[in-house]
Amino acid sequence: MLAASAALVLSAPFTAFASHDDNGTDPDNRNQAVKGFSLTANGTKAMNQGKSQLERSVITTSWGGGDIEVYDGDYGDSGWHGRTDCTNWNVLWTSCDIIRVRLNTYQYKTANQWRSLGCHEFGHTADLGHRGKSNDTDNNSCMRVEIWPQYYDQHDLNAIKAGT
Repeated sequence: MLAASAALVLSAPFTAFASHDDNGTDPDNRNQAVKGFSLTANGTKAMNQGKSQLERSVITTSWGGGDIEVYDGDYGDSGWHGRTDCTNWNVLWTSCDIIRVRLNTYQYKTANQWRSLGCHEFGHTADLGHRGKSNDTDNNSCMRVEIWPQYYDQHDLNAIKAGT
């Protein structure tokens, strides 16, 4: 019974609840291949911004498959614009081999908001969590929720470097 429960837990994908201090979805290495699956123009815009922001950090990216998979679609009135989760943890559960990014097309977003969303969700792929007003007093981190900056600030870049 215990073995069956463990097998079920080990096979289930988990949503990343990344903390800004490196407690969430750790990428398995500093080289991440990015692939979009049937993306809309807005989804492509978000993916390109996210990829370019990772390139500003210690993480290098390439096009292809295997590390970061990006999807967009109408996920309905779910209360979220984007979701990032690990679909394949390594055997020791210490890092994620395949990270899925989902972008919700249900809510209207401007072009700048799509770029901010891409930056934000790709930040989760680098194990960044949400930031609040208390630790982003100049409102310039895309890891803030609902204010839509399009870039990582130096605090974000330092956290990626420290956590990967």
